[in-house]
Amino acid sequence: MNFISDSQPFLFSFLPNSSFTTPEIIAAMKNLSLSIFLLLSLVLSGYAQKAKKAKIINVEGKAEVLLTDAYCIGDIKKRIVDMAKINALENAFGKVIVQGTNTYIENTTTGERTETNTSMNVIANSMVLGEFVEERVTKLEWVVRDGHTNSTGMGQELWLLCEVDGKAREITGAAVDFEAYTLNCNNPENCQTEIYKNNERLYLDFKTPVDGYLSVFIKDFEEDVVYRVFPYSGMKGQYESAVPVRADQNYILFSEAHHKQYFPELSTRVMDPVAVQTNKEQLFNRLFVVFSPVPYSKPILTAHPEWGGIKTVDFEKFQEWLNKNKGKNPKFQTSNIDIVIKR
Repeated sequence: MNFISDSQPFLFSFLPNSSFTTPEIIAAMKNLSLSIFLLLSLVLSGYAQKAKKAKIINVEGKAEVLLTDAYCIGDIKKRIVDMAKINALENAFGKVIVQGTNTYIENTTTGERTETNTSMNVIANSMVLGEFVEERVTKLEWVVRDGHTNSTGMGQELWLLCEVDGKAREITGAAVDFEAYTLNCNNPENCQTEIYKNNERLYLDFKTPVDGYLSVFIKDFEEDVVYRVFPYSGMKGQYESAVPVRADQNYILFSEAHHKQYFPELSTRVMDPVAVQTNKEQLFNRLFVVFSPVPYSKPILTAHPEWGGIKTVDFEKFQEWLNKNKGKNPKFQTSNIDIVIKR
């Protein structure tokens, strides 16, 4: 029996007058068949792994909110963008319905429900089945509409309309279930809050189940700039882009009392205490807690010596940086915490 390779000038022969006996030839053929089978299995397994990787698709969504006395401008802008993002992800991947102990996916077009135990993403306290890897607000405008009739005639209402588009992927695997909470003192048991008084200190309580890398940013909703508050401005070298954190260790960031526990080699002078301030009745800020089990590079930052070296990045560039990292690294995660500062 002859096997001839078209790509190589070699002739493999099992000849009757060979030193191999017939049983040995059969055994050799079986081994060859087994090798081919294992090779095919590995190839198919590789294709299967690729098939499991979530496909990135184009999404779009919209939302509208009636401005009432319960809202202020900063709050309603934050809420409506989140609502439009939720709408986009529900349009693409279905709506999450929780009934008792069961969770269902509802097709937003047909209304059909399917029970699931799929991992979820959370936006503005709503569970969704996907995550944005690239997002853009395409509309954010105020509209005056005729409202209900009252004693003085037809009233008018002020609505805020929002539309978003971008790219998203379905949640296919469990994310790292890290914990992050804002505090107004360095005691996590008694001081957890998202509402602050003017000039009050802010602390962040963080814990992760796996080793990884952490950074923290803050955006004022009245500005288009993002402040990087962790790593601290004085951290260099291995801490330049993100700070290595250990699994199961409780971190209280921005705390002089805990600094030496985490960074014994670094002076407390590198730490940047955070005090929230406003000259308005209310101010809304958002913390972006960024975590990944693998290293990542920081965005391009601008240092401000007049603010003690605090570094900033334009919000649009910051969003691009988040999108690029989420697109190439499914384990790159952000947890958003919205805080309110009251004068």
